[in-house]
Amino acid sequence: MANFGAVSRLVGRLGAPAQPGPDRHPGRVSGWVSLCVGGWLASQVVGAVVFSLAGPLFVVAGMASGVAAGGTLQDEIVAVAAGAPLVALAVWQIPVWATELAAVALGTTGRGRSWRDDLGLRFSALDPMVGMACGVGAQVAIGAVYALFGIDADGPARSLISKGSGWVGLVGLFLLLAVAAPVVEELMFRGLLLRGLAGRMPGWAALVISSAVFAAVHFQPVQFVGLFVAGLTFGGLALAYGRLGPAIMAHVCFNASTVLYLAKR
Repeated sequence: MANFGAVSRLVGRLGAPAQPGPDRHPGRVSGWVSLCVGGWLASQVVGAVVFSLAGPLFVVAGMASGVAAGGTLQDEIVAVAAGAPLVALAVWQIPVWATELAAVALGTTGRGRSWRDDLGLRFSALDPMVGMACGVGAQVAIGAVYALFGIDADGPARSLISKGSGWVGLVGLFLLLAVAAPVVEELMFRGLLLRGLAGRMPGWAALVISSAVFAAVHFQPVQFVGLFVAGLTFGGLALAYGRLGPAIMAHVCFNASTVLYLAKR
């Protein structure tokens, strides 16, 4: 019954006109869009600076054999140095996430404001079940479509998994990709961006645009469609339940299923 209620709410919110945030200040909520975009751009600059400073150190130390420009996966810089170890990925990624979280914090500063109330950072006991069904289901569906057309979309993820040497490395990689990344990205793209857009336009438009942006910032053309569908899934959950808990759990399960699947291959 709860799931039917969520579907009903989602349908209603997709067709609803622009809705101010919980504090009923449209200008402040609409500013979240600018904060999300600005925070993401700032995080990329921070990541580039960290790489320029730390990258040569890994090469000199013999932990990387050369430098090769990489792409991104789940919004983290990957394969920036050929053969770079997992610790390098963490060193580059943590400042990037910290910058994005600073943008989230900036958007919710002020007396009586909080991530819980403004961005819907709330959870319930049913969230893991809903998240597993939607996250794993989306991953399986996307994988099946890519396989049907003979497209190998696992290359970037496979490159990342290879950095997790042994159980310690895999656990560290799991924490980075299946725990930290989903939380930060949901706060940014379904917290600031989706809610900010929903304060300016109908729900369906906010969902489509935020999902397209989410897919685009990963800079992976082959995976764009899959990431767009994932964004629609996470965003749809955020709209249906009015909070981020189900979206975060779905994102966790989506990423975790990829890590576990590729780790066994």
